[in-house]
Amino acid sequence: MKSSVLIHMVDLDEKYGMLVKDYLSKHDFRKVTIFTDEKECLSSMKMRPDILITGYHLKNMSGLQLIKKAKSMFPSCYSILLSGDFHKDTNHAFDERFLQLVDKYIIKGMDDMEELMEVLVNNLDN
Repeated sequence: MKSSVLIHMVDLDEKYGMLVKDYLSKHDFRKVTIFTDEKECLSSMKMRPDILITGYHLKNMSGLQLIKKAKSMFPSCYSILLSGDFHKDTNHAFDERFLQLVDKYIIKGMDDMEELMEVLVNNLDN
């Protein structure tokens, strides 16, 4: 079942995105597309990804705004905000309504890959 899950990931750091993709592919998630531009990701939503993973800081909008737009097109898409600094960002107004759109928030760090894998596997069971 893992091999049929379509995952879109948006992160400005292409190397980090490739690390995540490689890690996921080693765990049988084979359909992972990495984007460094959120507009490309939005135009690919017609592929109906099962899971959207995004960072917070993107080129033209925040990861929360991307999730909001993606869910307006495809409400059942499971969303994961994977960010190392969202929780530290004091320049934005912390908006609970935006965070309610996010199905899971993971802080980049030592165990982020393992936590991401746990979330993905648990999401498949639902």
